[in-house]
Amino acid sequence: MRNLITLRNIDVGFSLGINLLSNINLNIKEKDFLLITGSNGSGKSTLLKLFYMKVLPTKGEFFIFNNLISNDKKKEIIKLRKKLGVILQNNFLIPYLSVAQNIQLSIQIQINENIRMYDRVNEIIDWVGLKGLGEKKIFDLSEGQKQKVIIARALVTKPKILIADEPMNNLDKETKDKLYFLFQQINNLGTTIIMTTKNISVHEKIKKCRLFFIKQKSLIEQ
Repeated sequence: MRNLITLRNIDVGFSLGINLLSNINLNIKEKDFLLITGSNGSGKSTLLKLFYMKVLPTKGEFFIFNNLISNDKKKEIIKLRKKLGVILQNNFLIPYLSVAQNIQLSIQIQINENIRMYDRVNEIIDWVGLKGLGEKKIFDLSEGQKQKVIIARALVTKPKILIADEPMNNLDKETKDKLYFLFQQINNLGTTIIMTTKNISVHEKIKKCRLFFIKQKSLIEQ
């Protein structure tokens, strides 16, 4: 399997020399499933922001899809982001739009000419378990259904890597179990997944995952 992301001696922090993460070394390969855990404020979300190039390192080398990322490559970064699917804690859906319309927005924003929009939207709606709900308004959905819409929106452009920041927050156990199974299916079909979680026991639900802890600004693989 080829490397998709490589971090070499990476620091991430502020210009005043205060690091949030220090000396991070990591290789992420095709079809990897990474679970990253740590206490609140440990730097989990910051690390994910690095992966989707919202923040850049203050030291070290960061490669994604064999491209060395730096502040002077803004055009390249915009293109590379189109290969990523991102689920953030503050992802919001437009409540007065339908399920299909919310998902379509992702394609329109990405401007991915290689995707036949309506066919792909209907395909992903069925695949994540929302069959028959494409025209339903977001405000009529359960919390679990809303999270499936967010996942569908991240997957509709067929990303190489799916980045998910604590996607199971505030969901009941039954919904979480269904979504863990869904993420496992996504990974089995070839998408690399990087997910943060507060719950260490999650790794027992995900087969062949790589478990990491962030502690004292360092990333440690179990």
